[in-house]
Formats: sequence, structure tokens, C-alpha cells
Amino acid sequence: MDHQINNCLLTKKIGLTLLKPSHLTLCLAAIMGGGHTFAETVQEEKTGFKTAVTLPVITVYAEQAENTAASVTSINRDSMDQTGVQDMADIVKYLPLVQAPFSVYGGGTYIDSAGTSSYNIRGLDANRIGLDIDGVDLAEAAISPYMPPASMNKRGAGRDYIEPEMLNAVDIVSGTTDASTDGVGGRVSFKNKSPHDYLKHGETLAGAAKAGYSSADDSWLASVTGAVGNEQVKALVAYAHRDGHETNGNSKTKAFKTDWQQDAALANFSWEMNDEHQLNLTADIYQKEADTLGMDVSAFIAFKTDTATQHQKIQRSTFSIEDIYKPTQLSLFDKLSTKLWHQKSENETRTIYDTGTYIRDFLNSYEQTSTGIKLDAKKDLDAQKLKYGLIYDHKAYSSDRVESRSNGQKIPFTGTYLTDSTLDRYAVYVSDQFSFYPNNKELSFTPSLRVEHQQYKPEDSGSKIESKDFTYLAPGFTAAYQLTPENYSYFKYARGARIPSPMEMGGSYETSNGATYLVKGNSDLEKETSDAFEIGLKNTAIDGVKFDLTGFYTVYSDFIDYKQVSVPNYFLVYQAQNIADAKIWGGELSARLDLGQFIQNSEGFSLALVAGKTRGTAKNKDGLKTGLNSVQPEKGSLTFAYDDPNQTFGLGLTATAVGSKQAQLDASAFQPNGEQLKYEKVAGYAVWDLSAYWNINKETKLNVALNNIFDKTYWNYASVGTLNATEKAEMIDRSAEPGRNVTASIQYKF
Repeated sequence: MDHQINNCLLTKKIGLTLLKPSHLTLCLAAIMGGGHTFAETVQEEKTGFKTAVTLPVITVYAEQAENTAASVTSINRDSMDQTGVQDMADIVKYLPLVQAPFSVYGGGTYIDSAGTSSYNIRGLDANRIGLDIDGVDLAEAAISPYMPPASMNKRGAGRDYIEPEMLNAVDIVSGTTDASTDGVGGRVSFKNKSPHDYLKHGETLAGAAKAGYSSADDSWLASVTGAVGNEQVKALVAYAHRDGHETNGNSKTKAFKTDWQQDAALANFSWEMNDEHQLNLTADIYQKEADTLGMDVSAFIAFKTDTATQHQKIQRSTFSIEDIYKPTQLSLFDKLSTKLWHQKSENETRTIYDTGTYIRDFLNSYEQTSTGIKLDAKKDLDAQKLKYGLIYDHKAYSSDRVESRSNGQKIPFTGTYLTDSTLDRYAVYVSDQFSFYPNNKELSFTPSLRVEHQQYKPEDSGSKIESKDFTYLAPGFTAAYQLTPENYSYFKYARGARIPSPMEMGGSYETSNGATYLVKGNSDLEKETSDAFEIGLKNTAIDGVKFDLTGFYTVYSDFIDYKQVSVPNYFLVYQAQNIADAKIWGGELSARLDLGQFIQNSEGFSLALVAGKTRGTAKNKDGLKTGLNSVQPEKGSLTFAYDDPNQTFGLGLTATAVGSKQAQLDASAFQPNGEQLKYEKVAGYAVWDLSAYWNINKETKLNVALNNIFDKTYWNYASVGTLNATEKAEMIDRSAEPGRNVTASIQYKF
């Protein structure tokens, strides 16, 4: 398999210590699992500016990486190709405790944009999860500007600025992030392609052309990647285009007709100026447009006909320059990475509908720019590994809300729904790993500290929103012990924080001339904090068997969401407040069995299992204690795979088992009328997938996946669990996952 030199090893570092036996049995019984088969890949270890390739290994989804004191999933380019990844949701399709909430139209209401809002990791989602591309944070999501406002996980503008074809890998950190990044719920880091991924072993020219199709939304993909260079200078250019239609769920209520297209371009230039400096320049452009037609009263009761339309436009442009400095004689660091960037993100949604007496035309737009610099340093001493760095970035936020009416009526909704504002962030971090060797077994301790200061400054808009400064310290500590050569264990503690977003502090949505209702920002908000504990064990004691167990427990304080408040002369007023504390706990397991080690004549056959379960509680400031609706049902995955030892082809049968859950009153989230809300129970399900790859020749590879083999009708709790079953019955039915569908791609590499 020629691509074994070009792709990173897919690894998964997850585990389970708190699963009850009944839930593990659920995952094992009837082979209901959700990994996927993957071809032979190559584990690469970066050494300086060059790449040394170790011996190839046959691997399957969710294999752990050894001797890493964290829960991290690394998904490589090969893995995304073989599972038919089409968007940011598909990337995490088979992970047990990671979900991608999706809305068929409107994250919160009919005037919001459809799509994926963010990721849910171990029961936290929305802006509590960090997202970045090559270390540059993606724009935060914006709440729905329409009344009543949506809760934290329902978004008017989401964070779907991703084209998977531009990526070489995705790293997902669950729960306890390290001191170099902020946040309370984990982080997903997207890694763009670079010329170093293609030009190896003295090659001066390389590239790929790819075509793909997905029957779930009748979409087509065309992409090209080219790299050229020598030992000193390398460059890469990549382009991808997709176009498709609505994703039809396997239910009676069909999706509204949608036509969409997206384009992405990436340019990366790398120059090894001398033995000490490498300079990298990157331009990363993304754009998507979608038109939804024929929206009717099931979307909004004011739609008097079935002619409502919606146009959505999303754009992101990122430009960066990075210097990697590896001095031959300097005591301060062995490596210093300095990166500067500028990023602009725009999300615009226009909705037009007939009220029966006039035509109403809404336009909502949200824009965020980010300019920053980050320095990361590393220093290895005899028994120490020191890491430290600093970050500064400047973010600017703005929005527009414009309405016109065909009857010439005075417009009450023109203005903004977010006070124009800026946010300046300053952070410094340090971590130091000390290693000891009692009885020739490594014992390491890693204390860490992050100090961050943020300054929020709104423009003078008459909204009475005030400037606010935040400062916090986030200490951490990790202890790891090599119990035996085959058993690696660790304990980790990390404190995290999330500063209130400018939307939460400066949100502003108000009717005029009569003042019916109001959404208020709150510059008196406190930061959200977390205290996360994690323990893990990684075992390779038996040849052909690997497993990874992890247990976690996290305490959260001052969760932010919207609460109804009383303001004179207004009918309804909602304001962001620190309304609750929460606790989330659970565990994960990953295991892989190489059957060739135990059964004669079964070389290339393997089994892989991933499973996870989470629980949580919330308690608001009034003392009400409830469960957490953002916590997802338990999920288990088992894959039976065959990878040809000659690296010609591979097959994998995968099944995914997910438990049922019914949302209830949640003390941590906005829920109008409290107990009166009626949620529909989202049934558990088991779905089977089959995938295959074929290396037709040295340059050409075919990937095919048959998903939902038995045409199961099912729903994702992350997408529909908190929809009001009475008011949103058709929306829930329309949000069913696709039935039997096929994804396929063919790629030529040279």
C-alpha cells in the first residue's frame, strides 16, 4: 500500500473504569459496535524537520497510543477516506463519547442557519468545547437572536467552518486539556495538510486527485492536491469542491429541498532557511452556500404558505506565518515555535416568508475576526521535559439584523443582536515533567500552570453593557507510572475556565416602539470553571491484545445560560446568568484483538471495541437538582475487520449500539415554562455498516462504505433530545438519520 508512507497512524486513547457490566455487555452482545475498518498505515515520528518512518502495522479504528497520560483520539487522512467523511459530524461518527449536534434547519428557530453547531464531548458542548485549525481557534457560535432565545446548545450561527479534504489529521482531547490551551470541556484540533506529508525520502513532486459520492445527500466531491519542492523549499496547494442536496432522513417527514455547494482552498509554503530555522506560510479559505426551499408551517407557525426560503452563506479565511527555531547552542529551549495569524469568519442567514398579508424578509449576520501570536517552547533536560509559552490574540465581534416588509410597514427588528465589541486575551503557561526510575520503572510527575487575562470592551451602543476584565489561574498535575513494561498508568488533575463570550455579555435583541420583549447581555457574568480528575490504564501485556481504560469525574461551577427576569414595560425579558453548578462522571474503554495471534491461518483478522458511558447532575442557584440533558446516552462499538497481509484490500463489518434517553427538566439550561415542556424519548438503536478498500495498483485506491445496512430508522439524541415533542413533532421526525446509503471515493496518488 503506497499511501502507508503518507499517512499518520490512527490512534485512540480512551478507556473505561466506571462502566457497569450491564452496559459493557450491551456493547458486546450481538456485535453492536461502532468502529470501522482501516487499512495498513504508518506510524511516523517527527525528528527535527525530517520524518523517520517506522515499520508499518496493521491497525483498526480506536487503537491506543502507549505511554500518553491523556484521553486523545487521533484520526488520520486514511481513516477519513475509508469512513467516507463528508463533514465535521462524520469525523466523530464512531466515537463513543463524542457527538456532533445537527439541526435540519435553524439551531434555535426558523431564522437560524442549519447544520452542525459544535461537538459534544463527555456531556459538554457548544462554546465549552475548544475548536482550532493548526492552533488558531475557530469562531465561537452565536445564540439565536429570536425570542425566546435558544439555550447554550442551540445556535443561530454554528461553528461549521470545516472542509475535511483539507485535513491530514484530527486530534480530539476529551475532558482534561493541558496547560497550553483553555476551556472546560475538551478540544478538537484540525491539522491541515502540509507539503511534508507528501514529499518524503527525497521526492520533489507528489500529489493526488480524488472523486467521491454520497447517496445520503446526493453529493459529489472533486479534490486535487499537489506538492513540489526540494530539501530546502516545499510548497503545497489543495482545492476541494462539493455540491449536494438535502439529507433525507429515513422517516415519513422529508427534509425541505436544499441545494448547497462549498469550496475550500489551501496553500502551504515551507522554507528551511538554515539548520536552525524553518518558516511556514499558510493560506486557508473556506466558503459554503445553501438554499432551502419550500419551508412550511412545521418550521414556523407564521409561515402561511409552503413557499418560505432560506439562504445561508458561511465564509472563513485564515492566514498565518510560523517560525520553528531549533538552536544548536541555547540553554533556554531546544525548540521554539512562533506563530502569527489573522482570521475572519462570517455567517449570514436570510429568510423570506409570506405571513398571509405581506412578505417578511429577515437578514441576520455574524462576523468575528481574530489576530494573534503564540509562542511554544520545549526544553529536554536529563530527567525533565519543560514546556512553556505565551499567547496574545485580539478578537472583534459584530452583527447585523435587517428586515423589510412588502407592505411598507415600519420595521421593528432592524439593528443588531450583538453589541459590537472586542476581546483581548493574554495567557502564559508552563509545565515540567520530572521522571524517576525506582526499580527501573519510570515514575513521572508533571505540574503545570496557565495564567490568563481577558479584557472585554463593548462599543458605545446605548445598551448599558460595560467593559469587564477577567483573570484566572488554571493549575494542573499529572502522575504517571510504568507498572510493568506492558502496563502504563496515570492520574491527572486539571482546572479549567471559560470566560463568558461577547454574545453572553453583550447580546442585544429588542423590539422597538412598544418593547414587547428583550434579550439582554450581562457584563456581570462570572467565568465558568471546572475541576477535572482522570485515571487511566494502558495494557499491552498479551501479544495481539491492547486495551485502554479511563475513568473521569469533573465538577463544574457557574454554568451560564439564559433566565427569565423582570424588567418594567417589557412583556418578556431573558438574560444570560450564572445559573447552576454541575458534575459529570463516567468512563471509556477501547480494546483491540489481533486474531492472527490466537487462531491459525487468521492473519489480518481483528476485533476492535470502543465503549463509553457518562452521567451527570446539575444544581441551580435556587437549589433545584436535576440531571443534565447535554449528557449523551451510552454507546458501544465493535468492529470485525480483515486487512490483507499483502496490503491489497480490506473489509470491515461495524455495528453501533446506542442507549435510549429522554430529556427532563434541566437546572443548568434555559427551559421556558419549566416542567410544562414535554420531551420525546429518543429510542436506542443498533446500526450496522460495511466498508471496504482496494488498492487497485500502486497509485490508485478505491474506498466504499455501505452505511445502515438494514435501513434502520433512528434519531440522534444530540440533535433532537431537547426539542419540545409537542411543538416540534414534525421537526423531530424530519431530523431522522439517513437510511441505507453509500459513500464511495476513488483516489489517484503519485
